[in-house]
Amino acid sequence: MQLDSASNKTSPEKIEEQKIIDITRNLVLTANPQLQEDDLLYQIIKLTKCDLITAKSIFEKMKDLGLSVCTNWMMTGYSLRMFAEMRGYATEELEQLDKKSQEIEEKIEKREAQFMKKYGTDRSKWSDETCKKYEYCDEIPQ
Repeated sequence: MQLDSASNKTSPEKIEEQKIIDITRNLVLTANPQLQEDDLLYQIIKLTKCDLITAKSIFEKMKDLGLSVCTNWMMTGYSLRMFAEMRGYATEELEQLDKKSQEIEEKIEKREAQFMKKYGTDRSKWSDETCKKYEYCDEIPQ
């Protein structure tokens, strides 16, 4: 941080892209891929132990690098995953996460298909014990 003698305020340090890469990778790979501005500032401060002025500088640098276009109509805030993909910050890791997510989804679908075959699709006919055991019921039938 350098002292700005004209305004007697501190001006933020120059933000290196490596810091942006590290923050983005950490958030994307630890399941925080979509954040509102305040949540992102919170995470930046939490990860870097910096002050709010520095966190805002990091956020502005991220926007300058393209974060400002990484949104989608279904959500509010910023998609750090889109940002990471756009900038090439975590391509291999994202592919691994996608593969792992797909494998988990396939296991869940297989488990649900087996469950439905065994207990049927009419949840009103399931016993309280079945609902509790498998947590498939929104409300336990009376």
